[in-house]
Amino acid sequence: MKNVQKLIMAGVILVAFGLTAEAKCFKFSNKGGDVGVCVSGDSTDSRKKAKKICDQKEGNCGNVSSSMSRCHSNVGKCYDENGNASRDLSR
Repeated sequence: MKNVQKLIMAGVILVAFGLTAEAKCFKFSNKGGDVGVCVSGDSTDSRKKAKKICDQKEGNCGNVSSSMSRCHSNVGKCYDENGNASRDLSR
């Protein structure tokens, strides 16, 4: 019985860790879907970080308008957490 409890607890910890380690890509209201920023997490702080990167690279990006697990930009404006641009990023 104790082994089953340990396995269940280990599974819960792994799932919780996986959820917190997930990254998101964000699009912004003033950029018409052409610009995205991918950062770790999906918290308010993550959204603020993504907006800050977007504003630094592209000017006033507006508010976060959507989030997804992948960013694709034909004009090469998917930014990672370090502000590096790419055409395609996935998390």
